[in-house]
Amino acid sequence: MKTQIEPGTILISKPFMEDKRFEKTVILITEHSENGSVGFILNKQLSLNIQDFITDFPTKINLKEGGPVETDSVFFIHTYPDLIHNSISIKDGLFWGGDFKDIIQGFSNKEIKQNGIAFFLGYSGWEKNQLMDEIKEGSWITHKINLKNFNNNISWPALLIEINKEYEVWASAPSDFHLN
Repeated sequence: MKTQIEPGTILISKPFMEDKRFEKTVILITEHSENGSVGFILNKQLSLNIQDFITDFPTKINLKEGGPVETDSVFFIHTYPDLIHNSISIKDGLFWGGDFKDIIQGFSNKEIKQNGIAFFLGYSGWEKNQLMDEIKEGSWITHKINLKNFNNNISWPALLIEINKEYEVWASAPSDFHLN
């Protein structure tokens, strides 16, 4: 079976992934080409908010951990391509990036709502062929979800069980078996 990766694909880390940075993660792929891939972790909230990085931002919004690359930079995905110029289409009405000043203006004008945008500290990135190699090695399960739910509380265990009921025992297992 050939695995097709494209913007909008969801990666679900397999149980007991060796790379602890991606343990129990759900990642949205936003860009995929022959040169590599970019994505954001959807299910890891941080205790930081956007005002910790942009002090004049008009509202508090919690940040998510996007991944281990450029962890000092804020990235975002959204559903406002008409308001946020220079956005890049992911799929099904979801976009990433764009002009940050448009976001500030959209929030100030109450045109942009919190449920239509998510902010990430850092991103997840793979070099040419790296992601496909990791999938072939069994580190990732590829999946599709309704992208309109991108900002809901996405559950790694629930997605894992949805894909394969046999994963149920692994979905509830502790990361460290010594704690069992």
